[in-house]
Amino acid sequence: MAGRLLLSQAEPGFTLPAYERLAPPPPPGLVAARLEASSTPGDIVADLHGRGAWTARVAIDRQRKAFSLETSPLTRLLAEVVLRPPDLRHLDAAFGGLAASPRGESSLKLSIAELYATTCVTCGRNSTIEELTWSAEPEAPTRKHYRCTVCRDQQGGGELRSADPDEHDLRRARREVGAAVARRRLRERFPVPEGGEALVKSILGLHTDRQLVGLLAILDRIESDLRAAPVESALRLAFLHAVLPASRLGAGPGRIPALKIAGGVIKTPQPDPFRERNPWVAFEEGFRTVRSFVQRLESNALGPLEARLGSDLRTLAEGPATAVLRIATPMALETLAAEAREPWREPGSNVPARPRIRLVLGQPPSRFSQERLAAAYHGTCWALGREAASLLPLEPLLGPAIRAPWSWQAATLRRSLEAVAPHMARDGRVILILEAGGPEALVAAALGGVAAGYRLTEARLAEADEDVGGIVELVPPGGILPPPARSRGNQALEPGDGGRGDPDLVPGPGLFAPPERIDARPFSAREAAHSIEDTAVEVLKARGEPARYERLLGEVLVGLDRAGQLRRLVATESRLPAGEAPVTPPAGDRPNDPPETGHPRETGGIRETGGIRDAGHPVRTAEDRAREIRTARAAIGDAARSLDLTSDPVERVLALVRDELTRPGQRRLEEIEPGRWWLGDRLDRQSAAVPLADRVEWATYSLLSTAGPLGESAFFERIAALFAGHDLPDETLVRACLASYRSAASTPDRLRTSEDLRARTAEHTELLAVLANGGHRLGLNVWLGRREQTRRIGEGTLADYLDRRERDPWLPAISSGPPEDIEAVDCIWYLKNKLAIAFEVEWTAMLGDLLLRRHARIPATEGLVRILAIAPERAELARHKLETSPVLRGAMESSNWHVILWPQLRAWLARPQPDLAELEPYLGLDPAVARRGEQLNLFDRPEAPG
Repeated sequence: MAGRLLLSQAEPGFTLPAYERLAPPPPPGLVAARLEASSTPGDIVADLHGRGAWTARVAIDRQRKAFSLETSPLTRLLAEVVLRPPDLRHLDAAFGGLAASPRGESSLKLSIAELYATTCVTCGRNSTIEELTWSAEPEAPTRKHYRCTVCRDQQGGGELRSADPDEHDLRRARREVGAAVARRRLRERFPVPEGGEALVKSILGLHTDRQLVGLLAILDRIESDLRAAPVESALRLAFLHAVLPASRLGAGPGRIPALKIAGGVIKTPQPDPFRERNPWVAFEEGFRTVRSFVQRLESNALGPLEARLGSDLRTLAEGPATAVLRIATPMALETLAAEAREPWREPGSNVPARPRIRLVLGQPPSRFSQERLAAAYHGTCWALGREAASLLPLEPLLGPAIRAPWSWQAATLRRSLEAVAPHMARDGRVILILEAGGPEALVAAALGGVAAGYRLTEARLAEADEDVGGIVELVPPGGILPPPARSRGNQALEPGDGGRGDPDLVPGPGLFAPPERIDARPFSAREAAHSIEDTAVEVLKARGEPARYERLLGEVLVGLDRAGQLRRLVATESRLPAGEAPVTPPAGDRPNDPPETGHPRETGGIRETGGIRDAGHPVRTAEDRAREIRTARAAIGDAARSLDLTSDPVERVLALVRDELTRPGQRRLEEIEPGRWWLGDRLDRQSAAVPLADRVEWATYSLLSTAGPLGESAFFERIAALFAGHDLPDETLVRACLASYRSAASTPDRLRTSEDLRARTAEHTELLAVLANGGHRLGLNVWLGRREQTRRIGEGTLADYLDRRERDPWLPAISSGPPEDIEAVDCIWYLKNKLAIAFEVEWTAMLGDLLLRRHARIPATEGLVRILAIAPERAELARHKLETSPVLRGAMESSNWHVILWPQLRAWLARPQPDLAELEPYLGLDPAVARRGEQLNLFDRPEAPG
């Protein structure tokens, strides 16, 4: 649909299994579409909360340069492989060399196999246990699983076999293998806060002694051998995919179990019986998983690429580097902000200008939960060690199970956007792809950007069947807001401080008030409520049809930011002492600029700064200053009583929107269905635009009939360009329109339509002539629309089908209502002041103007029946519109509408003696007559007797 480029779904499983819950990446199709729309080759694209450098990979593939701040050391490890996939031959050689590396008197692989040595119960030859099943109470081996590649037993051959463990297996499972030393060395890889020693013990307790010795041996070889960074990262990822599946929590090969830690203990229940997996076998499976992943990276649509890593933005501008990778720590954000203050070009030198980031594209920081934090801590300690794990927040592991509130996400996003703001180009953009989180995720992302000084230009929740949660687009501080200010000569004006195009100027209060700075006044709940109402009304009027709350919320947030209320809300909170909350002062008691804002105030043309008047006026007294402070504090206190700001700010914004929409005295908006809103005022409904569904239908027909050869992907792109913002249609609507107008000869690569406007006009005229004759046969008077009477049919016009009295009747005798609306009806059968049957003949399914405007002005009376005759090709599209629009359904019911398809109407009129009482079976999108035996008599010619 229009959103297929904007909200495309990713191929499932395109990342590694260990990262699917820990750091799910954004859909690559969506990243590519947004990147192409908002940047050009050579631009710098940044991802401030990377989850494996997926955005950076797409950027480099499209000739951009990438700057990626990775969320954690584990995602930084994945980013190394995503941006620089190792050669498969080198990776295979490294794995083979690691298996054959010396350990003791044999190789690493053989030494671990010796720990799990067993004998085949069939042939007695030596084999290796791959998995050993243990009972929990009492803890003892109960079943062994192995492969015997040399067994001559034809039943199974080299397949996995199972048998009861013998005495040799039991002794080997319990013998001393140096586990104490292994535990001590592995414990050093796990940093914990004070009092968390038991947590490390329980994590290591997930493995048997033999497993710990084998895992430590593999780790030693990975970390001690000298290899290329991408190869070493791939081996560490393979080890990461071996640890948890080999533990007591393992549920089988290829499965990554979930790990939950709370209160300093492991909360994940351990299965009974549990499995002890051979660590080398688990490592081999992890390696196969990573190898397949690397192979997909080299063969997918993006193709093979090799990023050249640099150290900072300067290397992206001056050197051959194409990407910069860092871990998103507080120090990394401080370093990024400090780089903007470094001297870059000496006056008069030829050094290129400072590089600017054109696009920030990625996801907001993922809200940490106990499960995500536990997985990150466990995986980082095992795969990377103590130093990397020390970068994680460890204290929550010792507390109760929690999930970060949405305000945490907003605050974290604010810090990262503030750090990157000095590097942003004035025409740059920030695009955030939300995870599925509902309205809270949308508000949190918007508040995080607004708090950092950015302006909100787009906020939209995704549809229920899409992988992402929505889109938020921001303009950086000092950037150019769309549409840019222009002169009378249509020349773009550079935004200046206080001038036209200044992004910090917002409309002032009142109809004729001049623009004011966002920070000129504190937050006002009353003004915010007015902005919510006005924005919602304008959006609904522009759509011309009802909208769901999720679609309306994004536009309301943009309207609140356009009025400056979001920034004022955030700024008011930041000025409050702990425990206090801002709110709106009563009308008439609000100061123009409270002292806490720290901005000068202009009064009567005299600029006031620091208590001294520039025009020679005396310095304000301490009493004056104290009175202003008391007034400002009173305003803040009054605001606190009208709006509870002690809760989560995301919840406050949602409550503000919800309360205004559902306000008891709300008359301009009404909830016509649960979660669906429409205009409540009659004048607003009359001034609304043509319904979006009808505009999309006509655009579909126009594209198919005039655009030439067009494929499905190109069609969706054209629709996406025609309808954006609040006009973005649902995917189901676009597909329903396409299905209705495409011909049977269409293919995905070449869409066609069999619709011809001239043929439809002739068919429409012919059907009106049949209706006129049918009304006369029934003994009724007939009226044809004034415009329709001039249409040519045969040697005459439709007016020839009316007698002299019928061509100019007294319209009020036909029906009450505006004469211009009555005379526009296609056909009316009537008896003066007694009966009127109005027919509207349509070859499209564009019902909005017909039902909601023209016939809405014709009152429903007992003697008025309305029949909508629709082309059969539009039946399914009309059904879709009626099912999804409660307004259309309400108009159909209240105005006594009936639907009939053209073939059924013709069949009824072709009867020898048409009778109004026999019309009912022909009505509806699924007429009853089509399911009865008499259909053969109506539409089929009877077979000749043999």
